[in-house]
Amino acid sequence: MAVERTSPAGVITSLLASLLFGVIFFISGALEASAITLVAWRVILTAACYIFILLHPAGRAIASSFWQTLTSSRVQSLYFLALVALIALQLWLFSWAPKGHALDASLGYLLLPLFLVIVGRVFFAAIITPLQWLAVGIAIAAVAIKFLVSAQISWVTFAIALGYALYFSLRKHSGLNNAFAYGAEVLVLSPLAIYMVLGIPETLSTRMLMLVMLVGVAGAVAMALYLAASTLLSMPMFGLLSYGEPILLFVAALLLGESLNLSDALVYGLLGIALAILGFDGFWRSRTPTQVVTPIAVAEISN
Repeated sequence: MAVERTSPAGVITSLLASLLFGVIFFISGALEASAITLVAWRVILTAACYIFILLHPAGRAIASSFWQTLTSSRVQSLYFLALVALIALQLWLFSWAPKGHALDASLGYLLLPLFLVIVGRVFFAAIITPLQWLAVGIAIAAVAIKFLVSAQISWVTFAIALGYALYFSLRKHSGLNNAFAYGAEVLVLSPLAIYMVLGIPETLSTRMLMLVMLVGVAGAVAMALYLAASTLLSMPMFGLLSYGEPILLFVAALLLGESLNLSDALVYGLLGIALAILGFDGFWRSRTPTQVVTPIAVAEISN
């Protein structure tokens, strides 16, 4: 029988993580600092947090386990480099998109859970329930409407939805989904981030620099909360609560001044329905003794 974990602490932790990601997205768009400066400081401060974790024996044990998996074969190193490149792109997009492409980014995050369902079916032979097929069908209809009305869909949308789907599928396929994996990725990126801060200096006031560093710390805290929630909640409940993040990003996009026309409202409305169906399906299956094999989990989204 499936064990259901719906602790209040897990729910609160997940909601706080989503709220922080939404706030970071909004502040990134409102700050005068460039996306390069924002993402560089976020990587540096997140890497510093993981270095601090290594001071604890439990942290070193997790890192050791990750290192053993990474060095088990040569191909693992290639997988890891690909993961580093994919997460670097996503971190940059999360800092760059709020400055004019916030709605495109929020659409990508709204599509991501549905892309994960498809990827899980195609590459991992995961069983898709009738409700999941219905959600995918609604999402396809929404994308078709978007394309017919505007004759194009931003590359930002697909870079996020497809990029993260590839990232999660590669992590699952390679086995490099250890709890320290994200820490290892940002540690590898930290020399480049330090070069960006020192080698491509940006003139910022003391107040602006403090805000940039605050965003970096908030990003590290949000990820820590997100990972903690994944251990405190059942996967269906965790996935359901994770849908709050793209909704908050959509709200942030509107607050940043991006406009929403009637066709966009229809598209986002349809995607909202599709996500609600996915959430209901996951919650309903979590209440039954026998669960259908789920597609790739919406976990560890490193915004």
